[in-house]
Amino acid sequence: MTGTKVYLLDGGTLVIDGFHAFWNRGPGGEVRFPCYSVLIEHADGRYLFDTGYDFDHVMRVLPFEKPIQDQTQLLPAQLSRLGLKTDDINYVVNSHYHFDHCGGNKHFRKACTLCHAKELEASGNCQPSSIWAIRT
Repeated sequence: MTGTKVYLLDGGTLVIDGFHAFWNRGPGGEVRFPCYSVLIEHADGRYLFDTGYDFDHVMRVLPFEKPIQDQTQLLPAQLSRLGLKTDDINYVVNSHYHFDHCGGNKHFRKACTLCHAKELEASGNCQPSSIWAIRT
């Protein structure tokens, strides 16, 4: 690999209420937002920053998020467009463990997953009011 390359991968969209999006200040109503992953090809390896959401999980436990994601927006398909497979990713970096940032981790069984120790600790102590935490 020569030089660093960065790719924005489209993982579909979700909907949340404006009050949640704007920290209970509104305006209320549906806000649709994109869910992206970022692939970084670097001399040290391929890094995937965040992995978006898992459509089946969202439909099972958070259908009010109204996910829109077709087969071309799944991470394996996004990587395939670049001539890559999930096993070609060396590192998955999760900014945090909200469902829309780590749901695609399941595709990367050979990659080393990186996160901050405090984020890992916080993910085990989800507050009941948090609609963002993964519940498994």
